Amino acid sequence: MSNTRHPQTRDQVLVAHAAQMIARTSLSQDTFAQALSEQLHRLVPEKAAEKDVPDFKAMAAGNDTAAFLKACDRWLKRVARWLSGEVELPAWVEEAWVQALPGDYREACVNELASRYGLIGARALGAEACPVSAFGGLVRQLGLAVETCSEVLADGRIDADDLALLPALIRQLLAVESRACELRRLAENTLAAERRKTPLRLAD
Repeated sequence: MSNTRHPQTRDQVLVAHAAQMIARTSLSQDTFAQALSEQLHRLVPEKAAEKDVPDFKAMAAGNDTAAFLKACDRWLKRVARWLSGEVELPAWVEEAWVQALPGDYREACVNELASRYGLIGARALGAEACPVSAFGGLVRQLGLAVETCSEVLADGRIDADDLALLPALIRQLLAVESRACELRRLAENTLAAERRKTPLRLAD
């Protein structure tokens, strides 16, 4: 994942994570398409309007049912073409695409994209950042990584016999790095804030 040779392009990585989410959860392709539309209008409203991305919330408030259904049908087909690879995913959609993914799928996608540049996909810290939540996420991801590592390292090696398990192991280790980095940054920010409060002592 993190070496300089990547078998997939960025847009293929994004599509793969969305397709995996649709296949493994109760969320449908239609639900994802609506979430993507909402994120596009939130993040790049002018571009979304320019590219005829339907604003379903605004349209639902109106009374033109026929126009709503027509716009919905066009958008669902457009997203389906991106998901199938028939049409390449444009760059202006990428950030909204990631944000439209739910929870763990969004985190896994961010981690994989970051790892392609040797980075850690730690989440941005906001005012709502919770150390207990970050620690809980770290413990959960660490537990998954330990379980897979134990299976991979049962013979004391990582080799061709482990190929089926390695993608999951890489994803889990990236998630551990991300959560650990988030918790570390919370600690660093708190320490820095407390140090700023401490008055300087002048030498006698």
